Amino acid sequence: MRKLIGLFVFLTFVGMQICFAQTREITGTVIDKNDKSPLPGVSVLIKGKSAVGTATDVNGKFSLKVNETDVLVFSFIGMKPQEIAVRGKKSLQIEMEPTTEALEEIVVIGYGSGKKIGTIVGSVTKISDDKLKARPSANAMDALQGQVAGLQVYTSSGEPSAASSVYLRGVGSLTAGNAPLYVLDGIPVTSNVMTTMNSNDFESITVLKDASATSIYGSRAANGVIYITTKKGKKSEKAILTASGQYGFSSLANKDICSPMNAKQLLDHQLKYNIISQEKYDEYSASGVDTKWVDYFFEKNVPTYQVNVDVTGGGEKTSYYISGSYFYQEGTAPMSDYERYTFRSNTDSQVKDWLRIGTNLSGSYSITRNSGYTYQRSNSLNGGIFGTILNPPYYNPYDEQGNKLDVIPGLNRYSPDFLLKKQPSSSNRALFNGMVYVELSPLKGLKIRSQAGMEAYDWRSTAKRLPSYPSSLGNGQTTERFARNVMRTITNTIEYSFDINELHKFTVLAAHEGVDSKYQEFGSRTSGQNDDRLTMLESGTTAQLLSKDYNDDSAYAYLSFFGRIDYSFNNKYFADFSVRNDASSRFGKDNRHATFYSGGLMWNVKNEDFMENANFLSTLKLKGSVGSTGNSSIGNYDHLALVGTSQYNTQSGWIVSSPGNPQLGWEKQVLSNVGLEVGFIENRYRLEFTYYNRKTKNMLIEVPVPYTSGFETIMQNIGEMTNSGVELTLGLDLVKNNDWFVGLTATYSYNKNKITKLFYGYQEWPMPAQTLTYKVGEPLQFYCAKYAGVDPADGAPMWYVPGTNETTKEYGDHLDQATGYTRYAPHSGGINVNARWKGLSVSADFSWVAGKYMLNNDRYFAENPAAFAGYNQSKRILNMWEKPGDKTDIPAFGHVMQFDTHLIEDASFMRLKNLTVSYEIPKNWLKRQNVINAVRVFANGRNLFTITDYMGADPELDTNLTYGAYPNSRQYSFGAEITF
Repeated sequence: MRKLIGLFVFLTFVGMQICFAQTREITGTVIDKNDKSPLPGVSVLIKGKSAVGTATDVNGKFSLKVNETDVLVFSFIGMKPQEIAVRGKKSLQIEMEPTTEALEEIVVIGYGSGKKIGTIVGSVTKISDDKLKARPSANAMDALQGQVAGLQVYTSSGEPSAASSVYLRGVGSLTAGNAPLYVLDGIPVTSNVMTTMNSNDFESITVLKDASATSIYGSRAANGVIYITTKKGKKSEKAILTASGQYGFSSLANKDICSPMNAKQLLDHQLKYNIISQEKYDEYSASGVDTKWVDYFFEKNVPTYQVNVDVTGGGEKTSYYISGSYFYQEGTAPMSDYERYTFRSNTDSQVKDWLRIGTNLSGSYSITRNSGYTYQRSNSLNGGIFGTILNPPYYNPYDEQGNKLDVIPGLNRYSPDFLLKKQPSSSNRALFNGMVYVELSPLKGLKIRSQAGMEAYDWRSTAKRLPSYPSSLGNGQTTERFARNVMRTITNTIEYSFDINELHKFTVLAAHEGVDSKYQEFGSRTSGQNDDRLTMLESGTTAQLLSKDYNDDSAYAYLSFFGRIDYSFNNKYFADFSVRNDASSRFGKDNRHATFYSGGLMWNVKNEDFMENANFLSTLKLKGSVGSTGNSSIGNYDHLALVGTSQYNTQSGWIVSSPGNPQLGWEKQVLSNVGLEVGFIENRYRLEFTYYNRKTKNMLIEVPVPYTSGFETIMQNIGEMTNSGVELTLGLDLVKNNDWFVGLTATYSYNKNKITKLFYGYQEWPMPAQTLTYKVGEPLQFYCAKYAGVDPADGAPMWYVPGTNETTKEYGDHLDQATGYTRYAPHSGGINVNARWKGLSVSADFSWVAGKYMLNNDRYFAENPAAFAGYNQSKRILNMWEKPGDKTDIPAFGHVMQFDTHLIEDASFMRLKNLTVSYEIPKNWLKRQNVINAVRVFANGRNLFTITDYMGADPELDTNLTYGAYPNSRQYSFGAEITF
């Protein structure tokens, strides 16, 4: 990429040559010493005459008029500069070497200037843009699955607009939020940006994991930080125009959902148990109908389109990056899709030597239609999951031409497509993200910066029931909702960097930050519309007063003061210390303030004199840090006792709507971290190992209270929990030469979660309605009856009596107990394989999770023939107990399935998350024209295969219990990228 960028420097220097008594012309070629390829855009200047020079062309060649006494200076991004005297030379062949220092990545991990990644004390992982761009998904976080040790990412729905749930080093709280803090170019934002923004605009995503890296964010960094850096232009660079487009198609990733029977299997089963008569059996058998309902409810090869255009470049003092994009993806479930338009403009300008200003502005407009029947916890037979597993396959929902009928014969139900068309609904969101800054540098090493940012969106939803809807003919209904959210941030920093004898290097930062956010929502509904063409609110005859769920007006604010000191000695010893005081409006007035600290140390062992002869060792670093962070992810007014209104017997009245807790304060976490980084043979073989311990205290928990109080729970600071674990990242450059590169990166993380203290001195607090329990000394786990199998003697189901090894055949709530099955998976990781040969490259990203469990509620319906006798069932029912001595886990016909551990499945999985194959057309093919600089064609695949024992629709769902959920899709896309 450096070579492509550098090519345009050539045009910058054209016209710079000034004649100063030139005596002759010298020519030459500049190549890369490693692969011998030409270097376009290398700066060639006459030493002492900075205005006289040129740049190498596309073939690395140059010519320049010189005096015999001149010395030429060759410089290029990422290469060691060279000085060559021209005396006696007519032609030059210059070989430039990469410089490790120049190529070392710069990472922005907090406030102030970025750091070279090798000097960062904290535990951070940077994901570059090649993992993010041109993915066939609107969700940027989906591409991070398996890429970062300790980061678990789940995409729990096949909705094209679906976001991901993200956990970093486990879950730190039981009822407060567990999502990381998202920061976009230094401004805190909501996680919405990961779907509403164009990921092609992202330069990188950096994950901050330990206290040394996160404590500077104090108030909201308890669950880690996701720092997003967007692309910028480069000064003195000719404009580069890049256009890309791709087309793709999607189908369901898993079509074998609970393995429903085919027509013959179901007919034989129903006849055997007298569910249908012989006459009906003969009739359905003779029809030959065997409908695969999964193909009826889920579309195949639905399209995805994506177009991106960006321009980047800069003048002597100003750089810019401007982009626009269009994205459209249709869902596999009917009437679900996502359409998005985005725009971004990033500019930086060095107005004076001491004054720098810049803006980062982006906007997006998206239109979303979500599936009306297929979604998590939908038990509608019109939904894709329940319809697939329960509809008898001997009914035919198609006409003779293969079109879907409006009414399905046999079922005598309207088709879901017909009903959805009669109930159109959609939402749209207009989002703005902006940041503007002013930076002063009045003294060497001193930077004073003030920046203001805003994230704001308007959201509108329209849901209609047309007057022609069959069950309410002539009585339509329209619901309109509108919401506006504005979050504003202002940050002021002063940073001073200096050194003593170039050995002791210091950076001191002091800062202030204020954040305020306001959310408003209202809705309206009318009914009585009698014409499908007149369905606006005004066309209704009756207005309905909507509940508080449709009306909201809330706000919160933070005020923070913080500082940081970074120190290094001779590039061997590094230390940092930070302190931050936060105040949050979400807590009682006496507990709003909290102070968070962190400190970290790093020893660069490889730079010690005694390691000088260890040539096989490229990197050896030891790290350690400890610090505290806070969590305030609760309701805005949980600390206040609130009064609201209600209606009783048509009369309005006052009620106490919230109990409040004026003593409510910060949930705090203390995180300690030790790590080792090792690299061998010019860092071709790399290993990173980290151990961490994360302790939560003063946990924000919704504590149960007596119902006589008028409430079920009250938010309190009580309880403790720990997460401890290890993270491992292994990188191998297996083959590396001029033509070939084969590399492998593997990540692994293990997290042990343990509740150490509960409320009221309890050792356990069961939550049967959620099939979960809190238990001291153990992780959050499933809570229900333990299934003991089927009695071979009579085919009856059995369960274990709590606290014993005894079994019983009498089911009841008294059998509920802690099962030992954990809610959150302790093991996760990924494998990435990269291979390149000349212009051809292949990248495969695998992600995996082990120890993940989920209660598959779909099987309650699919394996319950006595309760759902007239419906289709799973093929597992064919293994039902029939006679004494049969050994099976399916009880005899007549026994109704219960909620117990046999529905809790191992949902561990490995998934080929992304596969990319690309080819860059050789440069010499483009020599004869000067418009196109590069052409790259590519193909992507997402969720290409999954290895799992889970019998449900999708093991990736992040939930304790699932039924009716919208499964993920398998996607293919093809595209091209052209650089001008």
